[in-house]
Amino acid sequence: MREIQELLNSEDVEVRRASVEGLRGKSPEEAIPLLLKALTDKSWRVRKIATDILTSGYLKDLYIKGLFQLLYQEDNAGARNSAIETLVKLGKQAIPDLMEAFETPNRDVRKFIIDIIGEIKDRNALPLLLKSLKDDDDNVRASAVEQLGQLAEPAVVDELIGILKSGDIWTAFPAADALGRIGDKKAVPALVEALSIRALREPVLKSLGRLSIVDTLDHVVPLLSDKSKAIQEGAVKAIEMFYHNGVSAEIIAESLFKLCGPDSINILITYAWSKKRDVRAAAILLLGLMQDKRVLKPLLDLFAEEDLGEEVKRAFIFIGRNKPEYLIPLFETDNQHQQRFITEVASAVASPLFYPIFEKNLSDVDGHVRTLSAEGLANLGDGRAVEPLKRILADPYEDVQEGAVKALSKLRKYLRVDDFIDLLKDKNPALRKNAALILGRIVAPDAVPALGFALKDDHISVRGAVVRALCSIKGAESVKYLTFALTDENPDIRASAALSLGALGGEGVCDSLSILTGDPHDTVRAAAARALGILGDDRALKNLINLLLDRNGFVVTTAMEALGKLGVEGARETLVGMLLSRDAEIRRTAIQSLSSFDDIEDIVLPYLWDVDWATRIAAIEALGKKVTDKVEAEIEKLYVREDDPAVRRKIEDYFDVR
Repeated sequence: MREIQELLNSEDVEVRRASVEGLRGKSPEEAIPLLLKALTDKSWRVRKIATDILTSGYLKDLYIKGLFQLLYQEDNAGARNSAIETLVKLGKQAIPDLMEAFETPNRDVRKFIIDIIGEIKDRNALPLLLKSLKDDDDNVRASAVEQLGQLAEPAVVDELIGILKSGDIWTAFPAADALGRIGDKKAVPALVEALSIRALREPVLKSLGRLSIVDTLDHVVPLLSDKSKAIQEGAVKAIEMFYHNGVSAEIIAESLFKLCGPDSINILITYAWSKKRDVRAAAILLLGLMQDKRVLKPLLDLFAEEDLGEEVKRAFIFIGRNKPEYLIPLFETDNQHQQRFITEVASAVASPLFYPIFEKNLSDVDGHVRTLSAEGLANLGDGRAVEPLKRILADPYEDVQEGAVKALSKLRKYLRVDDFIDLLKDKNPALRKNAALILGRIVAPDAVPALGFALKDDHISVRGAVVRALCSIKGAESVKYLTFALTDENPDIRASAALSLGALGGEGVCDSLSILTGDPHDTVRAAAARALGILGDDRALKNLINLLLDRNGFVVTTAMEALGKLGVEGARETLVGMLLSRDAEIRRTAIQSLSSFDDIEDIVLPYLWDVDWATRIAAIEALGKKVTDKVEAEIEKLYVREDDPAVRRKIEDYFDVR
């Protein structure tokens, strides 16, 4: 113990950290004084270990007075912060001691105690918080008010209203905020009255927004023209909260027009160009709520600003759902960007008024407009759209074809399966491909024999679509045809069929996939390995182990991942052996694959110190799933010595070391 005490004075932080670690499990008489001393260390890492050992290894009564003594160290902020952190970590069990320690003439300590109680959030401390409202020190009173708000205790509303009316700005400011957090409507008259005090307007606006009582809206709206920019912006955000909390757009628009007159739109446009994103978003939403034709052009101008696109889109959708006729003239534009935007908005609105426009725009020169028009027709759910949509299944652009496939699939109740079975024989390969995709999307079991026959199609794209369709339709017959596709001349088709069979399973699938692990093409062997992992059949173990000798590294790592999914003992032993590889990628993959097994701590721990930074990250991720004291201790050592920022961030993501 004397040696540890001496080492605590070392200039080397690693020596001090290790000496504190050496106190773990020692008797309280020996360890606690040294742990309290360690809480005054200049290194937060040393202090953190001391906190962890104290809170996990000893009764709080043995050291809590020592923690309170540290709160008085005015020249050591680190010691005070560590004492505060330790007391917060003790939680509710520390409340009686905190209430007793509050009886001190030191105002800073009293404030620390109130802040700690606020962090713990225990209603048993309510009497002390109420008592603190009459403290001699402004900071203590303000902190008590703030913590009462965080506690959201309805019983203190009357007390907070009294503080709001007291005229003491120092405490009235947090009281206004606290009343909004608590959410008791009883506070509304006092909050409205407090709007007359300029210094309180910001927290009052926020609280009125949280409460969102309709009758208070007319008190908030005029502050859009306040002299203070901060109050103007607070009013915009408060009105937005009214809407999100259920006040109708009509009531909000009526209040804006009534109190701001014709200038209401110009006022909101000004805020829509604010440098603050939350203010911009609120103003754009309110412009949409106005449902006035005059906002359309300004909103389109705002759309040109990339970072405002989503907000403007939502505003247009709101207008379109209530006044779809306002959008129709906007389609007449030579601006392609705007044409796409309006079509996208109209598609989301899905008003029957747009049907003729969507059908016409299936022939637009812009492929994006054609795709969005197809989506709009699908969203309308109108059976008349089936034939026009079928015509663009052979569009020159694949994106448009894909849009037509998705749209027709949504209109499945209007489709005749036989029509698309017939299209599987069409001269146009694009139509054959898209017919297969649609049959898969609408899950048409009657089409399986025809799809099976289409596996002989001359075009790879058609055969690929058929494989996807059969995978979607499922069933024993689909499995039979997919097994046939494993012999396709094209490796991509074989790979796709393998992955489909891995997802579907079925009799004989494991054997068929195992044969494919000997395919001459790397992509196919990798797909077979992945499929066997998805299938999860223990009989695949031998074939997957054989693939670990493959000439292609991607095949090897895919087989390792599949072994991890199998989860059997033979797979575990094999993966442990792969950790000895000189190839960093192999080691990383082995660690990642082993993470699905239990009891890997001792196996993976050494790789926290691997020369390859990505392997160290893999070890951190694997060990972070089941954290033990041993793992935490090793991670802390690594964090101190680690230079790579990516590794340090990963440690911070998985472990509390900041």
